[in-house]
Amino acid sequence: MRAKQGTAALIKKYQQLFKRLNHKQIAERLVGLLAARPHVKRAVLVVEYNGELNIEALAVRDTRGSVDIRGLSTLLSQSRNLPVAAIEQAYRIQRSVSIPLAQADCPVDLSAALHPIEECGESVAAFYLESTLDADSLIDELAELESIWLISSLVVRQFLDMKRFSQQSERSRTTEKALWASETYLNAILRYSPALIAVKDLNGNVIMASDHYKQLAHTNDGPLIGKNTADIYPPELVESLKSIEAAALDARKPFETEIELPHKDGSIHTYLMVKFPLSDREGDVFGVCTICTDVSDRKLAESALREQQSRLNYMAFHDALTALPNRSLFYDRINHGIARAQRSESKLALMLLDVDRFKNINDSLGHDSGDLLLKSIAARLNDGVRDMDTVARLGGDEFVVLLEGVHDLDDVRFVANKLLAQVSRPMEIVGHEISITASIGISVYPADGETTDELLKNADIAMYKAKEAGKNNCQFYAKGMSATAVNYLLLENDLRRALEQEQLTLHYQPQINLHSGELTGVEALVRWQHPERGLVSPAHFIPLAEETGLIVPLGEWVLKAACQQQKRWLDAGLQVPQMAVNLSTRQFRQRDFPGKVATVLRETELPAEYLELEITESCAMEHASETINQLNQLNQMGLQLSIDDFGTGYSSLAYLKRFPIDKLKIDSSFIHDVPLDQNDAAIAKSIIGLAHNMQLTVVAEGVEQQHQAEWLAEEGCDQAQGFLYAKPMPAAQFESHFNGAGQFDFNSNIVSLKDFA
Repeated sequence: MRAKQGTAALIKKYQQLFKRLNHKQIAERLVGLLAARPHVKRAVLVVEYNGELNIEALAVRDTRGSVDIRGLSTLLSQSRNLPVAAIEQAYRIQRSVSIPLAQADCPVDLSAALHPIEECGESVAAFYLESTLDADSLIDELAELESIWLISSLVVRQFLDMKRFSQQSERSRTTEKALWASETYLNAILRYSPALIAVKDLNGNVIMASDHYKQLAHTNDGPLIGKNTADIYPPELVESLKSIEAAALDARKPFETEIELPHKDGSIHTYLMVKFPLSDREGDVFGVCTICTDVSDRKLAESALREQQSRLNYMAFHDALTALPNRSLFYDRINHGIARAQRSESKLALMLLDVDRFKNINDSLGHDSGDLLLKSIAARLNDGVRDMDTVARLGGDEFVVLLEGVHDLDDVRFVANKLLAQVSRPMEIVGHEISITASIGISVYPADGETTDELLKNADIAMYKAKEAGKNNCQFYAKGMSATAVNYLLLENDLRRALEQEQLTLHYQPQINLHSGELTGVEALVRWQHPERGLVSPAHFIPLAEETGLIVPLGEWVLKAACQQQKRWLDAGLQVPQMAVNLSTRQFRQRDFPGKVATVLRETELPAEYLELEITESCAMEHASETINQLNQLNQMGLQLSIDDFGTGYSSLAYLKRFPIDKLKIDSSFIHDVPLDQNDAAIAKSIIGLAHNMQLTVVAEGVEQQHQAEWLAEEGCDQAQGFLYAKPMPAAQFESHFNGAGQFDFNSNIVSLKDFA
């Protein structure tokens, strides 16, 4: 009887000990009961929960005898300093079991045992002990701790229930928090989203709507929830929405369309509307969700892009200065005209018009005045012909007029004289009244040629004949006209001799970084000092070299001379980052041209990274696949590649993105009037944006005014060259602008434009 009273008193004592504890504190108290014995070095409570063994509490005695008790909640399998496998094996034995310790598990001489805690004949928990007692003594002592095992069996169930309740409470709190967060997010989306978001039931009643609806013209500031679409929208819009919703419901999938909706401020906005059905867990549709995204800005941007593309297409086939058809469009027109003349067995007349003494205008009044004069001449020529005829500008001060349906040559002469009279009428240019004349050469299809090139060549011969006859007159081509041909032949012979006798020289025009002001390179430009003719303009002998094929040896001389000069500068310590050399189409199309470049670099001992080769946009797009192959070979050599005169041709972006180029050079014709001319500014901006999107450097050519440079820098253009910074100069003069550190000084090389007016 006394023993039973003792057991009851002990249980009551333990109940007081574990009263008002949470499950973690219970676990700590349980291991604390065992850790109170001085021979116990470590006590662990292992509890089976959800089919897995978990460490719920751990007590460790340090070398000073102090016991550290911690509540845990971790899987036994994740423990690194317990004999996990032995504990798992002994757990099911349902009696006190010794556990052998490996030296890795315990560095001191200890014994270990596991005692299970049972409930209804099954283990629900266990105590793992490490002790300084030997294994047999430890097992004997465990048998004497009946009261601890009894209270543990009573408390572990309480522990499990409390833990399960705690986890359920935590899950409930987490779920409640998630629901609150979801509601908060949804309310934030509906309140602040710039989109129209709504959910309606199948009767059209609004269940949910975003605040953005309040901006629509047909809604008020009150809530929309509970209202029907018929009470919100105009009847015609309701019918339109019904048909869209019906399509989405019938297809059981999202339906997308664009719709225009008025806002309260009177503006019309374009929305991309997506409607899709909402289904419950059984798959039954209970409503329709609508999401409308405002795409007005995108539509405007697309429209602006189309307009810009249209302008670019226009500029690709029209002269930037006069807006007349350019050479490309003229060739297209005349080819079609020749085809029509063949079918109708009629004649076609080609008039080549060249302004007399135009250079005097540029030299005396400046290039701006010359441009105004060319614009005026273009307008007068257009006024002097029929709508079916074509007036084009081939370049410089040279125009061409194409007359179709010609039956009488007297009619052609009449038109030519009419145009001469139109051109010769005085015109006011920047406060000056100017009278100018022109010379016209005429060739007629088919008598004077059956191809465009033949007709142009013969009209050119006739035009020079008109100039020889005193200018301000027209001349028909006649067989035997050879003045121009002879002159060209003599000039060709002189050019061949110039190559042999080294009459050619190079001038160098610096290029500047628009943001740092540093020298980024130079462009090598060929000059011809004729012993009798004087300085021959490249505009005269370069086309001749192209036509006669001399451009190939001329280009080879320029390439080698430029590389030699660059090598001399580098050896002298002058910091010239790049030497840019222009390539002609015929030179670039040579067989094994990359091999020729490699030979020049090897002979001059110039590292490839100091050489930059430039090809024109039209050259690059001619036989584009072959161009890609050539450029890839050059790129693999390590030199720089650039597209010159960009914007004057008609590039295919599909090919351009495949070119391994480093730079795009904006043609000077687009720089001349920026930022005043909106078309030129738009084209320049587009080229800069295109280049930067393709990770290319942009160089502006022909920069002559400070405001041009400032505008280009603001728009992100990287580099520039032109008279604002320096004119092309001989090597010795170029070298004189380097300081003692081998750096180029632009400040000592500013060129006044009035010196070149």
